[in-house]
Amino acid sequence: MAEPAAAAADDGPHRIVANERRTQTIRELWLRPLDVPLRYRPGEYVLIEDADRAIPPRSYSIANAPRPDGLISLLVTRVDDGRTSTWIHDQLRVGDQVSVSGPYGTFVDDPQSTAPCLLLAAGSGVAPIRSLLEATLSRNPRRPVTLVISARTEADVVDCRRFTDWQAVHRAFRFVRTLTRADGPAPRGRIRAVLPSLCDDLTGHDAFIAGAPGFVRACATAAAALGARPERIHTEPFFAESLA
Repeated sequence: MAEPAAAAADDGPHRIVANERRTQTIRELWLRPLDVPLRYRPGEYVLIEDADRAIPPRSYSIANAPRPDGLISLLVTRVDDGRTSTWIHDQLRVGDQVSVSGPYGTFVDDPQSTAPCLLLAAGSGVAPIRSLLEATLSRNPRRPVTLVISARTEADVVDCRRFTDWQAVHRAFRFVRTLTRADGPAPRGRIRAVLPSLCDDLTGHDAFIAGAPGFVRACATAAAALGARPERIHTEPFFAESLA
C-alpha cells in the first residue's frame, strides 16, 4: 500500500465494536466514529494507531462501502514480528478507542463507469475489493462484475458466504474462488493460470487487483495478456511493512 500523504484529510477517534477472527491469520475490525464520520471513497485506506500513540500507525484498506452510521471495517493480517498487527490480534478489545486518520490512496473506481469489471484479490487484499464491489452492486447492479479470490484452502477464503449470497441476488455479478494448496471443486491453481478459462477477453474491462506484490504483478500481467489496457488495470500491492 502506498505511503500516506503529508497531511491527513481527517483524524478522529473511533471505538472498536467488533474484532472477529476471519481466517487463521486475518481478523476483521469494525470501528464506530466518536466524532464526525470519515468521508472516503471505496478502495481508499486509513491509518490506525492506539489512542495513546504508543503503537506504530499502520495502513489498512477500508473493507466496506460508506455507510450512514459511519462504521468502517478493516481486515488485518497478522505479520510475524509485526508490532501493530500483533497488538490488533492479541490485545485490542471491543470497547477500546483508537485513532483513525485518512482517507488515502488512489485505488478507486469511476462511479459512473458501466464497463465490465474484473476484481482480483488474495489475503487481506479482499478489503478494498469488497468495498469497491459493495459500492458497485449498490449504485449499478446491472454492471457486469467478476470477482476472483485466490486462497490456499477453503478456510482461507474471506467472505465466501457473503459473496455467494451477493451472487444469488445480483445476476450481473459472478464470484469465483480458486485454491492453490488444497483439493476441492474447480477451479484450482493460481489466478494467472485459471484466468484465461474464466475471462478469455478483457478488452474494454476495468481491472482492480489487490494483494501481495508478487500476486499483484502476476495478475496484472495475466490481465494485460487477455486484452486489458494498462491504464485500466488498477493495482494495490500490500507490503508487509504496511501490514505489520
